[in-house]
Amino acid sequence: MPLTLNFEWEEAPGAKTLSNPGNARPADQFADAPAKQTARQSAFYRNLVRLAEQTGARTLPINFLTMSCVAKRMDYGCIKIAEHAGFIERLANSPSGVVESITLKWNPSI
Repeated sequence: MPLTLNFEWEEAPGAKTLSNPGNARPADQFADAPAKQTARQSAFYRNLVRLAEQTGARTLPINFLTMSCVAKRMDYGCIKIAEHAGFIERLANSPSGVVESITLKWNPSI
């Protein structure tokens, strides 16, 4: 059963950081280039912090249910930009051959 968020996922005005679930991708298909810090990416980072606080873990699922029980996934572009920025560890495939989780570079329990 997927994780259900206990907080309202924040979106930046006019820029989504969540998508509807679709075909999962292998790590080598995340292709976004490094980017400057934007309101969208800042909102994404704040959501990762909240998700880490909820789970108490460094490894976070990219698919989950919102507080309204709607299935969503993190935006692939936001994920790749976070990897380039060093906010998360290098993307890695799960045993199923696709990215199912991301891992923060820092310990949220500190």
